[in-house]
Amino acid sequence: MKLVLEIVISSLCFVYLLQLTSSANNVKDDKLNSDWSYCFEFTWFGPDYDNSTQYNGTCADYLEETRGKGIPCSPPIVITYNGTFPDVEYLWQHHKKSVVCRRGSGQVCARYAYYYNGAMKNATFMCTKVQVVGEEAVRSGCYNQKVRDYEVEVCVCESGKGPFKPCNIFS
Repeated sequence: MKLVLEIVISSLCFVYLLQLTSSANNVKDDKLNSDWSYCFEFTWFGPDYDNSTQYNGTCADYLEETRGKGIPCSPPIVITYNGTFPDVEYLWQHHKKSVVCRRGSGQVCARYAYYYNGAMKNATFMCTKVQVVGEEAVRSGCYNQKVRDYEVEVCVCESGKGPFKPCNIFS
C-alpha cells in the first residue's frame, strides 16, 4: 500500500510528501538568544546557478519561472561561486543572522530537497511544522517520494536551545 502524504505551503495544498506549514521567524537581533532554538533558513537554487548567474528575483519569481508549484522557497536565496552546495560553515560564521529562523512552538528544522539521477538539484532549509497526513507531527527523520523523474526528500530534526549551529544540514 502506497502512503499518500500532503504538503501545505502558503495555504495551497498539493499531494507530494508531507504536510509542511512554514512561517517566517527571521532573526533580527544582533546575537542569537540562548533561550531559543534556531534552524537554517535559506534556499539554494542548485548547481545550475553560479557566479556567472545574474538573478535579481525573489522566491516567488523563481517558483513562477520554474513552474515550481508546491515547492518551498525561503529567502535568502543562496547561489554559490561554482554552483556547488553552500559552505554551511562559512554561512554560519559570516552570515548567521541572515540564514537562520527562530524555531516556533511545534516547529522542526527541515530540509526539502529535489534530486535528479541521484544529484541534488535544489534545497530549501526552514522552520516548519511537518505531519504525515492522518498521523501525529513528525519530529525527526527523512522521508522520500518519487515525483515524476525527481526524488523529493524532506528531512526534519529539532535543534537544541542556544546559539548553536542548527541541525537541519543533512548529508
